[in-house]
Amino acid sequence: MLLMIKKLSIYLFILIGLFSISTISAIEPPEAIEFEGSTLMLNGKGTRVVFFMKVYEGSLYLEAKSSDANEIINDSSPMALRIDVTSEMVTAEAMKKALSDGLEKSTNNNTGPILNEMEQLSSSFNSTVTSGDYYEFIYIPEIGTHVLKNNELVELIPGFDFKKAFFGIFLSKNPIQKNLKKAMLGG
Repeated sequence: MLLMIKKLSIYLFILIGLFSISTISAIEPPEAIEFEGSTLMLNGKGTRVVFFMKVYEGSLYLEAKSSDANEIINDSSPMALRIDVTSEMVTAEAMKKALSDGLEKSTNNNTGPILNEMEQLSSSFNSTVTSGDYYEFIYIPEIGTHVLKNNELVELIPGFDFKKAFFGIFLSKNPIQKNLKKAMLGG
């Protein structure tokens, strides 16, 4: 009986430890993002879960609400994706790998045309990532995708093809997580 109590205590201690470092409280993203003369409204938001752990909240911002993923991917209007990091388990290296893998899925392993842009995206994650950080990826036509960390510009990545591939990470037919896609599309 004493051995069983000790084992249960150890399991409980491990669980409490995991939950105490795993996430911060729920993130409420802004209802709108204003950037370079564009006002983008929250279209939908969801949670990215990896191995039963909430790692970030993802939010999609558009000029007008839409639930058509293909239309959004191929639209050249201003739009944004916001990622609010909610777990200490998220690192810069993990972000680089996840986004690189996502771009490969989004382009059906045809990343050749956007290799330079992928390198730029990767270089955006050269600083420490901690719970509470947020990233905004804001596409402005004819200019490119602005990468901001905690409201500070980190990188500007040109090209409509990159924009389509990047938003495809979350919205393509083969997204990073299906229920996150559904939530971003307002469902």
